[in-house]
Formats: sequence, structure tokens, C-alpha cells
Amino acid sequence: METTDIKTDAKEKFHCEDFLNDIDFWSIDIAEILAKDNKIANGLTADHWKVIMYVREHYLKYERGPEIVKVIKDCSISFKDLCNLFPCGLVRGAYKVAGLPRPHGCI
Repeated sequence: METTDIKTDAKEKFHCEDFLNDIDFWSIDIAEILAKDNKIANGLTADHWKVIMYVREHYLKYERGPEIVKVIKDCSISFKDLCNLFPCGLVRGAYKVAGLPRPHGCI
């Protein structure tokens, strides 16, 4: 399923910047499609999934995404490696692919 098909079929589930409004709408297939849209061209690796699942679990527990320092520490990853995994950054990369809603104050 292409990103445009998902957006057409469930456009109310997406914010205008491709963040999901409904975290429960997220799936592995949606994550793969969003990854391609966010400059992760070669598919999601085990390292990507470690970060994705971590930020999802953190959001589900605390109702907010984790700070970058916490992701680096808890996922045992360097800042450089995190940037290589998610070229668009933590929020516009990992949060978006993980299905988190757009953070308040995100411009």
C-alpha cells in the first residue's frame, strides 16, 4: 500500500505533516511506508526497530516522546548513529515512523 493510499483511506488519522493523530492506527506496514517518506531508503534495520519500539513504549507509558539524551542512553546508541538512522531527526524521523502524534510546540 502506498502512502497516498493510506492517506486517502484514512486521512483523518494523519496530521498535515504525516504524523499520525491516532497512535492505535500505527502498524509495521505503515512504519515501513513512513520510513521511505522520511529518507530511510534501504528499509528499517534492527537498530531502527530498537529506537522505534523504545519511543512507542515511552509514549504509551508517559504520553510524550522521550528526550534525545534518554533515547541515546537507553538504546545504547551514539548521537551520530541515531542521526544516521533517522536523517530527519528524532521527532520528524523516529517519532513519525513510530506513529507518535505531532508533539505540541513542534514547528
